[in-house]
Amino acid sequence: MLPLPELTIAQFKSRIRFFVVLLIIAVIGILAWHIDSERNAIITAAELQSQGYSRALSEHAGSAFAEADRALREVVNDIAERGGIDHIERRTLFNIIRRQGGDTPQIGSIFLTDRSGIMVVNSLEFPSKQINVSDREYFIFDRDKPDTGLFISRPLISRLVNRWRFTMTRPLTYPDGRFAGLAAVAFEINYFHRFYTSISLGPRGKVQLIRTDGSPLLSEPFTENAFAVDFKRSALFRDHLGTTQSGTFHDNKNIEDQSPRIVSYHRLSRFPVVAVVSLHRDDILTPWKRKVTYETATTLGLCLALFLLMQLLLRHLDQLQATQNSLREQQEQVRIKAAQIDSANDAILLMDTDGRLVHFNNALCQMIGYDQNELQGALLHDFEPPEFAARLVPAISSIMEHGEAIFESAYLTKRGAILPVEVHARTMESEGTKRILSIVRDISERKHSELREQTRLRILEEMATGVDLSELLTNIVRFVEQERKGLLCSISIADETGQFLRHGAAPSLPQFYNKAVDGVRIAEGMGCCGTAAHRRQRVVVEDVDGDPLWKGFRPVSEAGLRACWSEPVKSSQGELLGTFACYHRERHAPDETEIQLIESAAHLASIAIERFKSEELKSQLEAQLHHVQKIEAIGQLAGGIAHDFNNLLTPIIGYADMIQHKLPEGDPLSGKVNGITAAAFKARDLTQQLLSFGRKQMLDMKSVDLNQVLGNFQDILRRTIRENITIDIRLASGGIAIWADRGQIEQILLNLVVNAQDAISGNGMILMETGHVMLDNEYTRLHPGVQPGPYALLDFSDNGCGMNDETLSHIFEPFFTTKQVGHGTGLGLATVYGIIKQHEGYISVKSRVGEGTTFSIYLPLSREPITTTSADSVVTATTDGATTGERTILVVEDNEMVRTMTVELLESSGYRVLVADRPSAAVELMNRYGNSVALLVSDVIMPEMSGQELHENLLETFPDLKVLYISGYTNELFVHRGMLEEGVNFLQKPFTTEKLLKEVQRIASEAEEPANQLSFKLNPC
Repeated sequence: MLPLPELTIAQFKSRIRFFVVLLIIAVIGILAWHIDSERNAIITAAELQSQGYSRALSEHAGSAFAEADRALREVVNDIAERGGIDHIERRTLFNIIRRQGGDTPQIGSIFLTDRSGIMVVNSLEFPSKQINVSDREYFIFDRDKPDTGLFISRPLISRLVNRWRFTMTRPLTYPDGRFAGLAAVAFEINYFHRFYTSISLGPRGKVQLIRTDGSPLLSEPFTENAFAVDFKRSALFRDHLGTTQSGTFHDNKNIEDQSPRIVSYHRLSRFPVVAVVSLHRDDILTPWKRKVTYETATTLGLCLALFLLMQLLLRHLDQLQATQNSLREQQEQVRIKAAQIDSANDAILLMDTDGRLVHFNNALCQMIGYDQNELQGALLHDFEPPEFAARLVPAISSIMEHGEAIFESAYLTKRGAILPVEVHARTMESEGTKRILSIVRDISERKHSELREQTRLRILEEMATGVDLSELLTNIVRFVEQERKGLLCSISIADETGQFLRHGAAPSLPQFYNKAVDGVRIAEGMGCCGTAAHRRQRVVVEDVDGDPLWKGFRPVSEAGLRACWSEPVKSSQGELLGTFACYHRERHAPDETEIQLIESAAHLASIAIERFKSEELKSQLEAQLHHVQKIEAIGQLAGGIAHDFNNLLTPIIGYADMIQHKLPEGDPLSGKVNGITAAAFKARDLTQQLLSFGRKQMLDMKSVDLNQVLGNFQDILRRTIRENITIDIRLASGGIAIWADRGQIEQILLNLVVNAQDAISGNGMILMETGHVMLDNEYTRLHPGVQPGPYALLDFSDNGCGMNDETLSHIFEPFFTTKQVGHGTGLGLATVYGIIKQHEGYISVKSRVGEGTTFSIYLPLSREPITTTSADSVVTATTDGATTGERTILVVEDNEMVRTMTVELLESSGYRVLVADRPSAAVELMNRYGNSVALLVSDVIMPEMSGQELHENLLETFPDLKVLYISGYTNELFVHRGMLEEGVNFLQKPFTTEKLLKEVQRIASEAEEPANQLSFKLNPC
C-alpha cells in the first residue's frame, strides 16, 4: 500500500474549506428542495380542497335552484289550470303560493305580479302590499320575452323586506301566449351565507355564485361592492369557462382585490350559474412560510456555526503556519546573515578581551592572505605592524570602558605589505562571556584617493602661485603615471594658429620621440593626438601596428610603444588647447577607471594651459594699454610744447613781418629778416606735426572717398620716392566713404611712403590695399582703443628691412627714430598715429626683421554723401583800401610777448587798443569802455577763466560783442573732433601780421556793415 502524501497546512486548509463549503451547499440545497416540495404539496392540497368545495357548492346551489323552480312550475301550472291570474281571487292566489313556499328555507318569499308589474300577492302577508316592480330586471325580461321560461335576476334590495335578494321567475301567459304577469321566487342570501360560513376557506377565502353573463348572485364573505363587479372580464370567464364546465386555476391578480388566488369553478348543469370557490394563496402558504422561516433560520444557524468552527480551525492553522513561517524565516535569516557575514567585503571579527580571534569571516582571509586554520585562535596583534600592534591593548581597554570605538589601524599581509584599515568595534555578550565584535574595512583605496586629491590640490596651488607651465604639465603627467603603472603620458599644446601641436611635457617618453611628434599637424590621420585634436574627441588605438592613424610613423615602434589613447584638452568655452596622450608598451585598452583618470588629468591640463594663456593675454593687454596711455601722455606733452612754442613763434614772425614792411626795398637787412621768417616757418611746421600727434590740429572733416584720395594722390607719392621702388595700389570695388580731413589722409600716405622708402635699401615695392571690414567684440577686446563696428581698411605694406619687437614698441613715440642723426625728426609715424586717433580710427602694425612691414589702418565709415573737392577760397574782396576808422579793440593775452606784438601791430594799423593781461582786467575795461569796443581779441587758455568763458560773461552785458580767438592749439571748448564749431572765429598761432589784420578787419566790418560780409575758408597750416 502506497503511503499517503503528507499535506501541508495550506493544502489542509484548502480541503477543510472545500468540505465545509460543499456541506453547506448540500444542506442549503436539501433545504431548498424540501421547502419547494412542501409548498407544492400545500398548493396541490389547496387545489383539491377548492375543487371539492366548488363541486359541493354547485350541487347545493343546483338543488336549491331546482326546488325553487319546481315550486314556480307548480304555481304557474295551478294558475293556468284555474283560467289565469286575472280569473283567480287574491286569497286563492295567496294560498297557492303559500302552499309551495312555506317549507323551503332558501325561499324568502313567492309573489305574483300582473302584466303591469304590480305585485298581486306574496307569500309573506295577505293582503299584500301593492308594490310596483315593473322597473325590475326580471319583470322587464319576462315581459319582453314571455316565451323564454326561467330567469334568475341580479341581487337587489327587496322592496318588500328591504334585504338583499335575487329572484328566480317564470312568466304567466294567456292562452294566446301573451304576457299576463309573472311568478317569482325571492332567494334569501342569508340562507346561503349560513351555509357557506360552515366551510373553512381561510381568512380571505371566497364562495361565489355567478351568472353565466358575469353578474354575481352572491359572494361570501358578503360585501355590497361584490355585486358591482363584472366577472365577464375575469380570468375565469376570459380563459377557462368557455372551454371547460369545471376546473381549477391560479389567478395571480384577482379582479376584485388584485390578490393571488387558487380558483375552482363548477357550472350548474340546469341553470345559467357557476359556483366558484377561491382560496387566497397567502392564506394557504402562511403556515408554510412560518415553517420555512423556522427551518431556514435553523439551517443557516447550523451553517453559520459550522462556518465559525471552520474559521476557528483555520485561525489555529494560520497561527501554526505563521509559527512555522517565522521559524523558517529566522532560519533563513540566520543562514543569509551567516552567508552575508562570510561573503561581506568587510572583515567581521569576534575576539576575546585578550585580542584572540574566536570567529571571523572569509573577508579577513582575503584581506591578509592567511587561511582559516592559520588565523583560528591567533592573536590579532601578531598580524599588525609593530607601531599599530602596540596600540591594540590600549584600544581594547578603551572599547571595554566605553563599549564602542572607531579607529584606524593596519594589518600585515602574508606577502609583507601593509594594509590600512578602519575598525569599528563594540562589546557584546556571547554565551555569558564578554566579547569584542569588530567590523574591519579596507581603506587602502580611500587612502589612495586622499593622496590623489592631495596631489591634485597641490597642482592647483602651484597654478595659483604661478609655477612655470612646463613644470605644471610635467607634474600632471607624473601624477597620472604614478596612478596607473605602465602608462607613459604626454601633453601637447595647440599653437597660436590652431594648426599644430607643440611639445608640452613628456618626462617618461624618449627624447627622440618627443622631437618626432613636436609640431604634428592637427588633422585626420595624424596619429592619435592630431586626430583627437581634429575630431575634438577621444581617440583610442589598442594596437598601433597596422592601425591607419600610425601608418608609416616609425618612431612609435622604435620607442617600443604599442598602444596609445589621446584625449583632447579643451577650455571652459570648448576651445582646443591641446591633447593629453597615454602610451602603453603592450596591447591595451583603457578601462573605466583609466578613462576617468585621463579625463581628470586633461581637465587639470586645461586649467593650467588656459590660466597660462589668460595670464599671457592679460600681460599683452596690459602692455598695450600702457603703450596707449604712454602715447596719450606724450601727445598731451607734445601739445603743450607746441602751444608754448607757438607763443614764442608768434612775436618772432610778427616782428619780422613788421620789420620787413618798414625796410625800404633793396635794403641789405631784408635778406636777414627773410631768413628769420623762413626759420620761424620751419619751426611752425614742426609744431604742426606735434599738434597732429597730440590730436590738437584743426581738421576740415568731410565725407571723402578713400579710393579717390589714393587715386588722386598716387602721382605725388611716386614723385616723392626713388624710381627703383614701385607702388602697387589695389582698390576695393565701389567707393569707400570715410569721414575725414582729406589733407590729413594725404599726410598719412606721404609719411608712410617716406618711412617705407627709408626701410627699403635697394629695389622694393610698396602695396596699398583698401577694403571694408567689420570689427567684432572679440577683436576690440584684444585691441584696446577701438570700438566694434564697420570700418574702412587701408593696408600699407612694404618689403623693406622690417623691425624687431623692441623697435615696434616705440615707433609711434615722437622723436623716436632709427635713422642717423640729422636724417629724421622722429615725428613721421607719431603724426600718423595722432591723425588716425583724431579721426577716431585705429592703426596696427605687423613686422618681422627681413620680411617687411604692414600697417593696417581702420577708419570709420561715413553716412554722408561723398563731397567733391574744390579749391580753397581766398580772402581777396573788400580788404583793399578799407579804413580802420576809430575802432576800438580789446586784446586779452596772458603771454607778454604775444600781447605786446599784437598791440603794436593793431595800433600801427590805426586801431585804438585796450590791453588786459588777464580776464578780470578785461572785465573791468569793458565795464568802463565797453560801449566803444568793436572787437574782443582773446587767447583761449588763460588763468582765471578761458577765453570762451570770458566772452560768454561779457555777452550778458554786451550782446553784440564779437570775438576773435587766438591760440597755439585747438581747445575742446569749441572744437569737436578737430572741427571748429559753426560761427566761431579762430586764428591759430603762430600767424602773420597779414592774417591777423585781415581777420580783425573782416570781423569788425561784419559787425558794422552786414552787407559787406566776407566769404572765407580757414585752411590751417
